[in-house]
Amino acid sequence: MRISRIVGVTVILLTAICGYGFFNAQKKDTLSYKVAHAMGNNPLYLNPEIAVETNGPIVNFFNNMNIQVMDKPDRYSKATMAKLVARYTKISRDENKTRTGKKQKVVFILSESFSDPTKVPGIRLNHDPIPYTRNVIRNGVGGNMISDGYGGGTANMEYQALTGLSLGNFSATLPTPYTQLVVHQTKTFSINNLFSRSMAIHPYEGTLYSRKAVFKKMQFNEFNYLKHGYTKPYIKTIDKNPYVSDRAVYKNLINTLKSNKNSDFIQLSTMQNHMPYSNYYKNNRFKVTGNISAKEKAMIETYAQGINYTDSDNRYLLKQLKKMKQNITVVFYGDHLPSIYNHVNLEKYGVAMHETPYFIWSNHLSLRKTAYQSMIGTYSFANEMQQVTNTQTTPYYALLKEVTEKLPIIASKVSTTSADPNLPSGGMNLINRENGAFTSVSKLTTKQKQLLKDYQLVQYDFTAGKHYALSRMTR
Repeated sequence: MRISRIVGVTVILLTAICGYGFFNAQKKDTLSYKVAHAMGNNPLYLNPEIAVETNGPIVNFFNNMNIQVMDKPDRYSKATMAKLVARYTKISRDENKTRTGKKQKVVFILSESFSDPTKVPGIRLNHDPIPYTRNVIRNGVGGNMISDGYGGGTANMEYQALTGLSLGNFSATLPTPYTQLVVHQTKTFSINNLFSRSMAIHPYEGTLYSRKAVFKKMQFNEFNYLKHGYTKPYIKTIDKNPYVSDRAVYKNLINTLKSNKNSDFIQLSTMQNHMPYSNYYKNNRFKVTGNISAKEKAMIETYAQGINYTDSDNRYLLKQLKKMKQNITVVFYGDHLPSIYNHVNLEKYGVAMHETPYFIWSNHLSLRKTAYQSMIGTYSFANEMQQVTNTQTTPYYALLKEVTEKLPIIASKVSTTSADPNLPSGGMNLINRENGAFTSVSKLTTKQKQLLKDYQLVQYDFTAGKHYALSRMTR
């Protein structure tokens, strides 16, 4: 009895020490994190339930204890935020004098792992897998998004698109805002809050990345996921691919738009092109050449066929939306590249391997094609949508307009070689939108540095601060 008690106490102490060590490692450096990770502590922030099963409740408690959201900006105070609110309120009022956009429904589509493999160095495909999407971008509004992930971190791009907040401003100890931040917040803001009624759709589990809790915090009126809100016609797959097809998801979206006329904003995240890529398709017409292994070749070819199906489905979706009378605007983007390109030096081609396509399209509204950026961060989508549709804006989105147009893209993890979305790493990466090169804060002008400071003050206030400006800037 005495021995077992000693062993039990020792295990608890060692577990606690390991957890405490990881907690401090998060605050200090990623090398310590990697050591803790190698010892068997895997935070698994994307799925808290599995994290408890994997690490045990004690280690998981320490993994999520006192996470540092971001550094408190200098001179953060109620008075500082009041001045900032006044400045961007004036800018938004001036903007709104010429913004006369019509009422519309808005759909954000996060397309799982959708990217352009023809831009990957060292390989060549026999066919262009995304000709239709490429044409939509070329002849309309769109370009490239800089993703904060490679092979993972889907919810991070979803979070940035909805909130307008950049991961580059957060602490490296906050790799997954959904599970580490949003579920604990008392107040939040995301683009859906500007609409009378909103819905989220995801053809997978509702608990992954704690989406059920997150979307409730974000005040979505409804969240449809597998086993909740889906019916048989909308869960079909393609050949051996285990995930719900994009065609099925798009049919569900169309039915939702037709039957649920009160939903003015829809967030849709797809699953069809999720890893792994295990020779799913019977009629794969894609062949890849390059100095690559047979395994890599097979994965790339399967992936190419998958996104080719998505490309055809994009044509189907936009054609169907054209037939609808209500004004509908679509913001479509790929969240990250798949981590299948083992031959590519991620350190050398970091930016290129974090570029994904995006477009903004409307079925009836004439978009202002001169009002958008061809390369943006994920946090800019809502602002870009408002600009090109000539929609009335708020002080917050007036700030984001300035940030998008006058600052380099603010990202994180673009310079890292890791594909692990749980790994704290990198901090802020600044990327020149004109040439895709890395730059630094020291190279910014005085006005740019002040604008970056404004953005960081607002982000801190919205997430870790006192919410002095939250309600005043978002209405």
